Amino acid sequence: MAQERSKLLSLLPRLVGLGVLGFIVWLLLSTLLMPLVSASATRAILNAPVILLTTPIDGVVSALEVKPGVTFTQGQKIAVVENPRANQETLLTLQTRRLTLEQQLSSSASQAEHDQQYYEALEKTSEQYQEAFHTRQLFTQRALKAESSAASARLMDAQETVQRNLELFVQGAVSGAVVASSKAQLASLQGAAESVRSQLRINDGDVNAANKQVYLDPDQLRMFDLSAQMTTLKLSLENQARNRATYQRELDNLNQLIETEQNRVKLMAGYDVVAYSPGTVQELLAPQGTLVQAGATLLRATDCGQSYVIAVFPERMASKIDRDSVLTVKIRGLDEPLKASVVQLLSSASDLRANTYSVPFPYAEQNSVYVVGTFAADLTDTQRAMTCNPGLWASAEVSRR
Repeated sequence: MAQERSKLLSLLPRLVGLGVLGFIVWLLLSTLLMPLVSASATRAILNAPVILLTTPIDGVVSALEVKPGVTFTQGQKIAVVENPRANQETLLTLQTRRLTLEQQLSSSASQAEHDQQYYEALEKTSEQYQEAFHTRQLFTQRALKAESSAASARLMDAQETVQRNLELFVQGAVSGAVVASSKAQLASLQGAAESVRSQLRINDGDVNAANKQVYLDPDQLRMFDLSAQMTTLKLSLENQARNRATYQRELDNLNQLIETEQNRVKLMAGYDVVAYSPGTVQELLAPQGTLVQAGATLLRATDCGQSYVIAVFPERMASKIDRDSVLTVKIRGLDEPLKASVVQLLSSASDLRANTYSVPFPYAEQNSVYVVGTFAADLTDTQRAMTCNPGLWASAEVSRR
């Protein structure tokens, strides 16, 4: 027994040495030889586009209708931000201007109504004066015509008398003085007849002028004053109508501006934050009751429908991977690996905008290649849920063709 024990003890150092040698050989194979023949990535991580929902106004988050892990759709209301102190200075200025315009419009309408009534009263009075003047002129005209007819008749008698006296004078029946007297009477009657005809012509001219509202007689000054007042009122009414039309157009435009501003104030006082794309909530940065400023991020979410894998391959794999390559991705929690189509090859993570990704890119040694692969669109709900875990480490390798 003692000899066997001593033999075992003498073999123990050899066994330990063989074990150390085997470990070294395994280490060399795994670190030097395996990377040269393996098609696996040195590291891989699941990622997805990040969705940042922000508020365009200052205020307080009064309602938040989602929680971490909840999925939302495009167009869904996510939160409500209220700001009871929204700037209403512009709205008050517009409303003040509208009140001023309404007062001016009402005042102009009242003045126009008063002027219209006054114009109608003057027009009625003018018609009465015109009618009375026309009646008087007609009677005067009739009288002058009658007097002219009588003067013409007297003139004819005088002419016959002169003619008869001339015949009698030739016969020696009357003296020359009688003839001279009849001629003098004829001349007098001719002057009187011409005077009557002149008055008749003047009367006709006055009647025609009055019909055209042109007044020449000093007795017609009242009618002239009425006509002048009516002309002034008519021009004033036309000017007031133009002013009211201008006021109304400005008021209509102002009402549109006020409606737009009211909608803006209403929007700023209680703004509904709506999702611009579907996603799953990852983190709430501004819970309900939080005071936020314009541009602040309310929550971070992930678009699980576009989840993908980022794999880091050594430099030697760069020539073996192209846009037609397919990755086999193994995710902890799934029994079967998933296929991912290569969509991007990057030399470094700085080539992409970091704010479009949910988690940072995995670290890579110099000259490594970043490969971005997207999963198929027909994944099951369980598979899609497992791929929507930004930051979860996975393993990936290039599928053999």
